Amino acid sequence: MRINDIPTTVIGVLPRGFQYLSSDARMWQPLPSSKEDRAPQSRHSNNQNMIARLQPGATIAQAQAQVDALNARLIKDDPFAKLVLDAGFDTKVDDLHADHVASIRPTLLLLQAGVLFLLLIGGVNLANLLLIRASARARELAIRQALGASRRQVAAQVIAETLVLTLAGAVLGLGVGAAAVRALALLGTDRLPLGASIAFDGPVALTALAGAMVFGLVLAVPVVWFNAHGSLAPVLNTESRGGTTTRATHRLRHALIVAQIGLAFTLLAGAGLLGLSFQRVLAVQPGFQPQHLLTGLVPLPWKNYKEDAQRLAFANRLLVELRALPGVTAAGLCTTLPFSHDVNDNAIIVEGYTPAPGDSVQAHFTYLVLGDYFTALGIPLRAGRLLTAADSQDKGTVCVVDEDFARRYWKGASALGHAIWDGPREAPDAHRFTIVGVVGSIKQTDLADQRATGAVYFPFATNNAAYGQWVVLRTGQAPEAAGPELRRAVQRIDPELPVADLRTMTARIDGSLVARRSPLLLVAIFAGAALVLAAIGIYGVLAYAVAQRQREIGVRMALGALPEQIRGQFLLLGARLLLVGTVLGVAGAWLVGRAMHGLLFGVAPANPWVLGGTALLLGAVVLLACLLPSRRAARTDPLVALRAE
Repeated sequence: MRINDIPTTVIGVLPRGFQYLSSDARMWQPLPSSKEDRAPQSRHSNNQNMIARLQPGATIAQAQAQVDALNARLIKDDPFAKLVLDAGFDTKVDDLHADHVASIRPTLLLLQAGVLFLLLIGGVNLANLLLIRASARARELAIRQALGASRRQVAAQVIAETLVLTLAGAVLGLGVGAAAVRALALLGTDRLPLGASIAFDGPVALTALAGAMVFGLVLAVPVVWFNAHGSLAPVLNTESRGGTTTRATHRLRHALIVAQIGLAFTLLAGAGLLGLSFQRVLAVQPGFQPQHLLTGLVPLPWKNYKEDAQRLAFANRLLVELRALPGVTAAGLCTTLPFSHDVNDNAIIVEGYTPAPGDSVQAHFTYLVLGDYFTALGIPLRAGRLLTAADSQDKGTVCVVDEDFARRYWKGASALGHAIWDGPREAPDAHRFTIVGVVGSIKQTDLADQRATGAVYFPFATNNAAYGQWVVLRTGQAPEAAGPELRRAVQRIDPELPVADLRTMTARIDGSLVARRSPLLLVAIFAGAALVLAAIGIYGVLAYAVAQRQREIGVRMALGALPEQIRGQFLLLGARLLLVGTVLGVAGAWLVGRAMHGLLFGVAPANPWVLGGTALLLGAVVLLACLLPSRRAARTDPLVALRAE
């Protein structure tokens, strides 16, 4: 087969489904594939990722020490060694898995915390409902013990019933979980680190079943304790003559409701903080106009485009073709593109600038641009002029910087006319550039990135060792419609060249938000489930309380109590539980907000609007859950209630 127009022999086939980390690559080549590539100053000698397997018993620290010693020997005679070290460039040894998931680790921990909260809410809900059921069966179990059943036998019966109930729920949950795993791709989780490997398999199912059984045993403990600490005679007397349960039982149920409200409040507030943070990220302007912008990469094979002059000639011909396309209002080329995961930064030497003590040479984003690049992206000109086609002749001696770069080195003064070097000025191929323009700063990889790194834009032919050219087209129509025309324009120049990674700029920015959008959607689902569970739990407890106190309510109404008083009593009970649970929830929300402070953008951990909105939403749901049993209690007919006794 031919790769980049070079005859290549296939020497191996990897197993079906093989994937290296999160890469979607389907073909691997040796990095130093030619004599030139293996030279010390080859184009592959900078910014490489390396992987090594440690010997048994070796540690990361030992490997780091050996790599540091190797680097010290390699740069001992390098005239630029001090510059490189002062700029902070080094070789860092990390655990491969930890390094790969470092960006998503806080989000995964947040999601696990959300799952844990939901599990606790569901557990509290089930424990409360099982205690209610145990109270209803108190006379039955007391009769069993009076007829000779031991407490161990009663406990075994309760545990068996709880485990059967839990097993049925677990089987149902496995079915729902299998469908949910398939639906995760709709949330974009396949684009997260290792997200494509998420699957539902046998070990996962067995783990879930085992966890459910353990959970069932935990739920059975309070019920067994409740039955074990009850006396037979009081239970039988209460069941035959009374209408209420003990005060201790009421307190336990109310405490569980308060805990449920507090946990639901915490989860809802966390979802609210993430939602507000995401909204503010979306409100951030990238510094350019992403609408009606189509981008794509044209890779240039080394064999046919080895010289800078060849790449520049291709770029100039491509610009002519692009400007002639229907609907295209501006066309530009660049070697790196914002939000493409193909960014480049380089150490920039500024004439007359001496780093402060403890500071070092700064690395800035660097671009090589041609054509109407700034106009196509909509990057505004702040001072001076933009680069022209004439600037790319004879390697160029001028450049354009952005506002962040100018502010760093000439705060309060003009950057125009100052000189910079792209790399060490002592290097044989060093070029001196004069700043002729200042443009607006743009976001490079993340809308939430608040670092003022700064960027420098050089003429396209300046040390252009990039073997791919990004195309930027601004159209007056839907940008996707220009895709086929762009491919045909490239093939008219060289039929062997493809156009890769063809996407709109809006899609690129949306893709950069996956790590924020997916957790938000999942936490929102958890919060909604928590709200439903809290409402069901509170309704179930109060509905049972109304049914249990039917005789008491009938007697009170027979003695003159008004329906409004009965309804108000239960609503007041719900309001008190809501108030205490909300206070606990506010404290929990504050702690959760501080824990996920690194995931928030422009939002305080204790945002009053989020806390207030959460309190209103949860309060409305809880009071609605209380209203139904309260209305039922107020409609109790005294004659029917007393006749039933």
